[in-house]
Amino acid sequence: MDEGPDRDLVREAYRGWEDKGPVVDGRRLTVLSAATRVAPGQPALVYHVAEVTEPGRTLWIAGPKAVVGEYVDGAPVTPPPPPDEDPLEPLFYDGKTLPSPGLDLGWEVTEYAFDQPGRHDIQWRLGDLVSNVLTVDVVG
Repeated sequence: MDEGPDRDLVREAYRGWEDKGPVVDGRRLTVLSAATRVAPGQPALVYHVAEVTEPGRTLWIAGPKAVVGEYVDGAPVTPPPPPDEDPLEPLFYDGKTLPSPGLDLGWEVTEYAFDQPGRHDIQWRLGDLVSNVLTVDVVG
């Protein structure tokens, strides 16, 4: 997927998103959603942003790339990251790149729906890089 309106919306939401993941070695992961309060059965869409805060790296921005290392309520819900590859710097890639600093918004959107009221925590983990915890409250 090339740059488009969805990426523009995520980019704008990210700018105002206060709870970003911690910066580790000049990189950070953040998960965000337009809806953090949903009704039972209503899907919450989770958007993924990988940011490189320092110059001297490459951003691999084409996608959508598969999300690996995502957890819901502490349990893995996507495959783990490959042990011999950094998902933010793929070994096999045939797409647009940009120099850092910048944002990589080229990730699949994950979707979760919960049947019972309560709180659910979503986090993206790639080794030492961990995102913020996105809390989705199911009310109703």
